[in-house]
Amino acid sequence: MKIDFLEKSVSDLMNRLGAGNAHPGSGSAAAFQGMVSAKMISTVLTITANSKAPHLYTHCIGEVLYFQNEIEKRIYPELARLFQKDSDQFEQTIATRKARDVEKDEIHLNYLRRKALAELKVCIEIPFEIADLCAELAEIASYVFDNCVKKARGDSQVGLSGALSAMAGCISIIRLNVLSFSSDEYYYTKDVVDQVDALEQRYQLLNANADAKIKILNDEFQAKIPLFAGINKLMKQYRSQSNINTEQCARDLQNLIWKNRKLIWKKDSPESLLEILKPEAILKQVMGYDCFFSEKFGVPAEDDSIIEVAGVIDQPNKLVAISTIYSKETQNFTAAHELAHALLHDQPILHRDDPQDRAGQRNNGDYTEYEADKFASFFLMPEKLVRQAFFNIFQEQYFEIKDETSFKFGGKTVQDIRKICKNRRALSAMLANAESYNGRFFKSLSQTFGVSITAMAIRLEELDLVKY
Repeated sequence: MKIDFLEKSVSDLMNRLGAGNAHPGSGSAAAFQGMVSAKMISTVLTITANSKAPHLYTHCIGEVLYFQNEIEKRIYPELARLFQKDSDQFEQTIATRKARDVEKDEIHLNYLRRKALAELKVCIEIPFEIADLCAELAEIASYVFDNCVKKARGDSQVGLSGALSAMAGCISIIRLNVLSFSSDEYYYTKDVVDQVDALEQRYQLLNANADAKIKILNDEFQAKIPLFAGINKLMKQYRSQSNINTEQCARDLQNLIWKNRKLIWKKDSPESLLEILKPEAILKQVMGYDCFFSEKFGVPAEDDSIIEVAGVIDQPNKLVAISTIYSKETQNFTAAHELAHALLHDQPILHRDDPQDRAGQRNNGDYTEYEADKFASFFLMPEKLVRQAFFNIFQEQYFEIKDETSFKFGGKTVQDIRKICKNRRALSAMLANAESYNGRFFKSLSQTFGVSITAMAIRLEELDLVKY
């Protein structure tokens, strides 16, 4: 009685495979492995085709759609057909063998013996068909691993390994079944052995390729170890200090990020030091934090009221929340502030309630928050880069109000500048916000470093770049 095993539940099918029955047998099991592999590969193709970042896959979208169609319209249906065919054929072969083993009439016994061998030839053809389809799947899986969604490479590798396992099973089935033939079938068996030898060579090449994919994943992890070790070394080193050198910590982090920039930014990795000063990216891709932005974010006060804050870090849950009610520059400074907490401080939950980016200007006595602001300033505005950018704009080692420098601000006089800038802070802010000087137009210093005008002005003063 023919049984449609593919209409059964997975549980029923597994019970049947493990119940000592002749069918479905090893050929059907190999086909089933191929079917599972086909679906795993198809999953990655679907994810890639529907990616929210389609520009990342323009180089392979044609192949993705082609492979998807081949798997769903041809390869998977063929494997499903062979799954059932192998089960039916082997059931028939077993029935003939049983009849042969109890037959007493010599002539009919000879007929049944030859019939069983003829049916066994069909049982040999089916694994060849299964193996060829699985070889195709392995080749597709290899392409998918290299070109499609990187985060789904586990699925690609399962598809690749499963297809190869099915191939290996088919090779074993064929070699086992061919042993049943004698010298009178020499040319047939020689042809089968030649075919299976060629199949095994193909399998060995594909298997070596699969091993190489596993090595790629291992190498990628090994490449991350210096980054992970470096971050943990920084945390251990600076958290153990009672008086933290926040500028040195920021510099050490920058050096570590620069060395590992191609690992952190796999595509379009930064080409300049300024491009690595991305606190949100470092929190996410290096520190393992989730970051989210909300229009309003409050924390409970002691009197049960809610205080609106610029940012919050929850270290046990690896979470940073940043308020969007402030400018993009303030949000960036807040992200760097929270990055400082992640590196330097042990307190599980901390919040930044001052959105003014005034590193070093706090009067509330909270030294932890002071350190975080100082770190944010040093990280976002490194001394070397600020001095270089300042000199490129003003062509001076420091700015001082003189006839020459005043005139370069659109023909102004010293008196004009002093009337506009009543003190050093006002002059620093003007320089931080300037977008033209000496007939040239450029991005302001505050825009270049992604900070507020106030934060940039304070940094210029810290570096003694402004005289008044």
